[in-house]
Amino acid sequence: MFEGFGFPPGLFYVLGAAAIVLLNRRSNWSPAAAIALSLWITIGGLAGGNLQDNLADPDTGMVVGNIVMLAGLAISAIAGVLAIRHNFRTRPEKRIAPLGSGNPRRIATTIVFAGLLLDAIGDAAPEGFNWDGPGPILFLVLAILVALIPGNAMIELSMMLSLTFVLTAFLNPQAGQRLTDPSNVLPFTGALMQVVGLSLAVLAGAVAILPRRRPVAG
Repeated sequence: MFEGFGFPPGLFYVLGAAAIVLLNRRSNWSPAAAIALSLWITIGGLAGGNLQDNLADPDTGMVVGNIVMLAGLAISAIAGVLAIRHNFRTRPEKRIAPLGSGNPRRIATTIVFAGLLLDAIGDAAPEGFNWDGPGPILFLVLAILVALIPGNAMIELSMMLSLTFVLTAFLNPQAGQRLTDPSNVLPFTGALMQVVGLSLAVLAGAVAILPRRRPVAG
């Protein structure tokens, strides 16, 4: 789906994460989006084997580009951790548990969490619930981060990734074949669970990040 733009999908993810950090800069937890995405790309690349292949590529430009990318991701993750630490030292912030009763958007956040879990299970279903691939684990971890980290940053990151994967699924002939063949139970059920789960994450996420209305003074 990204070929027409002339950019690799990772670049869209990085730009999106940068925008999320900027939009949520008043929150102490905003750098968590950069940390999570840096680890997502690195771990996903290693688990999928793409990163090792790129680093062993005979094309020098490919190798150098990937080394620079890894260095940038490492710097981003470390800087994100230091930034969160600095934020809490200089501006104490009340912690509101995303799934706790103190969160006015708890229901929507819970649906985001459940949608990401549903996608992780659906991703593992076609292989007989094999969790060895990077996809299920990454979305499971993303769901846990949404449940643990206050603020909108992780919800917005999950929305960005979920929307990308949903669009890719509809443009991927293999995924389309799974969704139109109910006789092949596991692949069909897994693909359906993924689309439903990711769609829920996007829609519920949009509700969860809506600004709260301030009461009008009487």
